[in-house]
Amino acid sequence: MTLHPLHTDLPRPATLNNPFCYEPDPLCLLAVEEVKAYVAAQSDWHDEVQAGKMFGVLVCEDADGQLGFLAAYSGQIQGREDHPWFVPAVFDYLQADGYFKQEEARISAINSRVTMLESANDYVSAQDRFSHLQAEAESEISAYKTMMQAAKTRRDALRTEGQLDALIRESQFQKAELRRLKRHWQERLASAEAEVKTYADEIARLRQERKQRSDALQRWLFDHFEMLRGQAGERRSLTAIFAPTAQQVPPSGSGECCAPKLLQYAFLHHLRPLCMAEFWQGRSPRMEVRHHDHYYPACQGKCKPILEWMIGAGDGANGSYGTHRPYRSQRPHKPHTILYADAVLLVIDKPAGMLSVPGKSDEPSVETMLRQQYPSVRMVHRLDMDTSGLMVVALTDEAYHHLQRQFDQHTIYKRYIALLDGEVHGKGTINLPLRPDLTDRPRQLVDHQYGKTAVTDYEVLDVSNCITRISLIPHTGRTHQLRMHCAHEEGLGTPIKGDLLYGRRADRLYLHAEVLSFNHPVSGERLTFTSTVPF
Repeated sequence: MTLHPLHTDLPRPATLNNPFCYEPDPLCLLAVEEVKAYVAAQSDWHDEVQAGKMFGVLVCEDADGQLGFLAAYSGQIQGREDHPWFVPAVFDYLQADGYFKQEEARISAINSRVTMLESANDYVSAQDRFSHLQAEAESEISAYKTMMQAAKTRRDALRTEGQLDALIRESQFQKAELRRLKRHWQERLASAEAEVKTYADEIARLRQERKQRSDALQRWLFDHFEMLRGQAGERRSLTAIFAPTAQQVPPSGSGECCAPKLLQYAFLHHLRPLCMAEFWQGRSPRMEVRHHDHYYPACQGKCKPILEWMIGAGDGANGSYGTHRPYRSQRPHKPHTILYADAVLLVIDKPAGMLSVPGKSDEPSVETMLRQQYPSVRMVHRLDMDTSGLMVVALTDEAYHHLQRQFDQHTIYKRYIALLDGEVHGKGTINLPLRPDLTDRPRQLVDHQYGKTAVTDYEVLDVSNCITRISLIPHTGRTHQLRMHCAHEEGLGTPIKGDLLYGRRADRLYLHAEVLSFNHPVSGERLTFTSTVPF
């Protein structure tokens, strides 16, 4: 049994916490310390864990009411999913003589064959010969056409001198010679191309076989990952779980994260889950934001459909988890404040905890509240729900399009004030391209190849008690730009205080849009507004 005892008088929660939004229960904190101690004692794991690894705990009761915890790690450590102190994989597909490894070896052999063919001397030489022949053919045919044009010009000048028959014969000969020249080169090129095609066709055939085998192996794998639903023992494959979702196909690595592995083991052994938590150890991945010893929710793309099948969707049915809203104390006690109003626009001061535009829930939003008084309101830009501060809102189509152009042309000035959860010094510019994390929205990634340009100026205003007060001026408007530029190790490496996605929980997200400056859409006058920073 992999259930490790927990000896404590701490109270036991009545329902499992929401795995997508939680503060670690004190029972989880005790379990995590034991996991950290165990991992630290495995000296041969040190380098791999320091490179970055997610761990998780699930506190449970057994049939006799005894308290204990399960531990898991995402993916593999040292190429294994079956270290005995941790729960095993949902489906162990890594046996050396098993179907997965054998088929994986076949696919690897195809990869090797493709690589060998692509770099084969005969293939490279054939490609070079074909390229040189193409260039030679184009050069010779082009030179002959140039000569023909010069001859035509000369014949045109001689037509008045009574040499018409000779000139016609010359023209016909040259045209026939051009056709012969083209046929000559077509035959030579066809022969050279056939030599290249022999290799290219084989490479294309192998690539197609590789794709078909890889797709089939992935489908086989997802068909064999059968997830349990609560204590009832009902099973459903990952293929079936993801079929009704927007993505339809499970992302690579589905079912191998901590939360599904922990719940699977608990349900299989008739343990009652009480609380769970996942935490990161080691360095952050290059594209993501992960901080050592920080707790993270289960991911949306890989884990949400799986966990909603296993434990329900937070509605209290089938032993499902309890709901937990982030920043309960941050819910606004008062609506937005209108700082300026005229016939074409409004400037408002949005409180933290209010949506800018309607979301999936029935939460109040700036747009819905304004629409009660201003039916023609149009939202020019947005602030994250947990960000407070200044927004400009259009009341006419003309004002909306004018302000949109100002945003597009970066002539609107915005300055934010933030508190960072750590010490940063100096000032400078951060230039880190961003894109959405397609498997864990709304998270963003730093992607130097496919990301969109994102630029932020920063200046530290004060540092006190390991908290940095900082000014942030974005020159682009990417989703979570300021939060990522502060938190990512290639930026400031220090998250904004209270940033649930990229940092640690606090009573609010300490980010406020303090200054907003733009040209009035009608008068052209430069307007500047300043909001009092509430922290």
